Amino acid sequence: MSVLERVYGDSALDRVKAELGERVIEARTNFGQVDLVVAPEYLVEVVTRLRDGEGIQCRFFTFLSGVDRSLLGDEENRPEKPFEVLIHLYSPEYALHVNIHVPMAADNLVCPSITGVFGGALWHERETHEMFGFDFPGHPGLVNLYLPEDFEGHPLRKDFHLATRVVKPWPGAKDPDEAAGGKR
Repeated sequence: MSVLERVYGDSALDRVKAELGERVIEARTNFGQVDLVVAPEYLVEVVTRLRDGEGIQCRFFTFLSGVDRSLLGDEENRPEKPFEVLIHLYSPEYALHVNIHVPMAADNLVCPSITGVFGGALWHERETHEMFGFDFPGHPGLVNLYLPEDFEGHPLRKDFHLATRVVKPWPGAKDPDEAAGGKR
């Protein structure tokens, strides 16, 4: 399929905002792409409207993953909702990129599954569940892809510590805490 019309920047932002209305917390452009912040309760409706919306048609699901900003900045300036699900959609017809950010509080890591809209999200949600500990209600089978079922912890979260560093000292400063303490 060839590109019908290239839509980017403010023009893309205007189209997306007109389609989604009040379902979006924040909308802006970022390097020509549309960045949206969406509350979890609107996520399925938002991705459905982006997929089906006239002049948008983001029918290509690229990826879904997690983000952990829980140790960003000092304790007083840390984000209120330090975790998020990040989703990227693309429209082949309009060469339009949309990034969806779904912020979550540390005590409520729940984001509805979008597998009913994009089947390609099945694997991505499983991986994000396993590596970050996020729950995706509506997903047909959140079982581990890489780690044993009895594995404790979530390896891509900032508070996860490698077991080898607990058992024996690390020969080089790889963690920010080690480097700040003057250790090598």
